[in-house]
Amino acid sequence: MGGKIFKERGDSYNALGSPLETILNSLNSSIYIADMKSHEIFFMNDHMKNLFGTDLTGSICWKSIHKNLKGPCEFCTNDKLTDADGNPTEPHIWEFYNKKIGRWYELHDQAILWVDGHFVRMEIAIDITDRKRAEQALKESHEKLEQRVKERASSLEDLNIALNVLLKKKDEDRVEVEKEIILNMKNIVEPTITKLNNSSLNGTQQKLVDQLTQKINDVLLPFSGQMEFKDYNFTLSETQIAKLIQTGKRSKEICELLNVSIRTVETHRMNIRKKMGISNKDMNLSSYLATKKTTT
Repeated sequence: MGGKIFKERGDSYNALGSPLETILNSLNSSIYIADMKSHEIFFMNDHMKNLFGTDLTGSICWKSIHKNLKGPCEFCTNDKLTDADGNPTEPHIWEFYNKKIGRWYELHDQAILWVDGHFVRMEIAIDITDRKRAEQALKESHEKLEQRVKERASSLEDLNIALNVLLKKKDEDRVEVEKEIILNMKNIVEPTITKLNNSSLNGTQQKLVDQLTQKINDVLLPFSGQMEFKDYNFTLSETQIAKLIQTGKRSKEICELLNVSIRTVETHRMNIRKKMGISNKDMNLSSYLATKKTTT
């Protein structure tokens, strides 16, 4: 059909008309018109001729425009250009990579009325290769950035795990050292203090032994006291007094050892009972604290 039109009117330019031809040839986009049934190319503008290096007018579009096809393109949009009644639809716009020339295009396909009164396919192909390459470069850059973030996050996570392991090991070592100190004090010092307390001491000697006991308790306080009473959130003073009560010291003796008033000691006693949950219980505080002694 296309051949007859060209023959009757001289050539494809006459078929389109000189003014329209001039407009289409001046555009910086590839434009071609083809029969929707036979796929014969009726017209190509100059831009497309220069791109392919030849005038493909009269050839079959899927054979000449695309690469290594044995039949009409599977992606052909002809069925999208007219409705069920054969009337033209809105332009179909899509993107396509032409393997034959290695370029990306934004395609605007539309059914238009040809000179003999039937509808043909017109395609306007806008080269978007640079845009697609920029998009791909941006995508790859984004993926690399995401990968670097993941690697950095993984590295930080590994570092955090290693740090936690070191801190845990440090705490475990500290506890072991504290237990060792407490064990040595119990096995070496306490038996001696017990023997002294059970011997016939005069008032001055007993006071010296009590002071020595207090000093020893002061040394052990950061270790044994905190370990024994860590679940009760005792203050340092409460811990100190609890240790003395634990060893059997009475309030008056504690006052003399710590050089505080009896009222202060009694206040600490009440706070200790409250924190240990025995405020309203008829329970001897010294006996109860004795059950909390550190075991090693």
